[in-house]
Amino acid sequence: MIKNTIKLDKLNFFGYHGINKDEIKNGQNFVLDITINYKFSDNINDDIENVIDYMKLYTVIKDSFQSQRFNLLESLGNKMLNDIKSNFKSIFYIKLNIRKPTISIDNNQDFINVEVEYIE
Repeated sequence: MIKNTIKLDKLNFFGYHGINKDEIKNGQNFVLDITINYKFSDNINDDIENVIDYMKLYTVIKDSFQSQRFNLLESLGNKMLNDIKSNFKSIFYIKLNIRKPTISIDNNQDFINVEVEYIE
C-alpha cells in the first residue's frame, strides 16, 4: 500500500456557527485547514478515478460546513469528518482545523482553533 496525502489549507467559509447571539444572528468567517491520508494502490494508471479528486473533496467539505448550524465547533468538525469518511472509503486519517479569525479578546485575534482528528 502507498499512502497519499491531500492538504487543503486556508479554506474560507461564512457561517452562523457559535453560541454567542451575534455569531448566530450575523455570522462570521471561518478558516479551515484539512489534511487527509488515503490508501493508494501501487498498480494504477494515470486516471483521476484511481485517486481522491481534491475538487470533489472540497465540495464535500463546503457542503458539510454549510448544511447545518452548530453551537460548538467540535460538533461541526465531527459532522464534517463523518461526511468526508462516508464519501471517501479509502481515507484512514483526517485532521481538520477550524478557526474563527474575527474573534477578538483583549487585543488577541485569530487565536481560536478547534482541531478534530479521525484515525482508522
